[in-house]
Amino acid sequence: TEIVIPDSVTSIGSSAFEYCSGLTSVTFGENSQLTSIGSDAFEGCSSLTEIVIPDSVTSIGDSAFDKCSSLTEIVIPDGVTSIGKDAFYSCSSLKNVYYKGTAEEWSNISIKLSNTYLTNATRYYYSESEPALNSDGTAYDGKYWHYVDGEVVVWTYTKEE
Repeated sequence: TEIVIPDSVTSIGSSAFEYCSGLTSVTFGENSQLTSIGSDAFEGCSSLTEIVIPDSVTSIGDSAFDKCSSLTEIVIPDGVTSIGKDAFYSCSSLKNVYYKGTAEEWSNISIKLSNTYLTNATRYYYSESEPALNSDGTAYDGKYWHYVDGEVVVWTYTKEE
């Protein structure tokens, strides 16, 4: 049900954990050297609910998370330059994408066909400090997140009285 990917692993090959339907948790080493997640690597891991992709990853292969039907949120590092065809196909529960870069950096990622659940999810951009307000000062100018004690926390604006 749980796996830990050690720091020494540099790539997860094609179909490495394909259809491990009981897999609920994937943890990557803190100093991970992982640069790629292969095609079909986690395809059909229908019990995965969230995943934090290590900062070192630059590519996510075709169908890497296809049929991860319970996946609700994912953290994607700003070093990712390509997301393969069908990488998030059939991820119908995917609601939140926490991206570690800016909107401009996101637009430069090569996202192949059939990743609608990824591109339609609510996307948050990383901001260590409190984000800027919109022109009328009623809300943040976009959706942002940061870490608090290692947990993802969305910046929410509360107007001071």
